[in-house]
Amino acid sequence: MGIELELHMVTGEPDSVRVKFINGQWLVRIVEGGRLTQQLFDIHAEAEAFAEEERHRLGLPGEPPTAEPVETRRRRGR
Repeated sequence: MGIELELHMVTGEPDSVRVKFINGQWLVRIVEGGRLTQQLFDIHAEAEAFAEEERHRLGLPGEPPTAEPVETRRRRGR
C-alpha cells in the first residue's frame, strides 16, 4: 500500500485520478469533491492498480497506464 500524503482543498477542479513519476516514486493524485489527496508508491504496477480502483470508485473512465521514465526502464534492463 502507498503512503498517504496530506489533504488539500482544490475548489473548482473536477474529480480526477492521475499517476505521475516524481523523484523516483509514483504519485497517485486524487481530486474528489474539491479535496486533493495523494498516495506515494515505490512500484509502478501498485500505483496504477490503486489509481484504477479510485477511478472505478469515483465513476471515472479508465485511463491507459502512465509510461515509465526511460531511466527506470534502463535500470531494470541491466
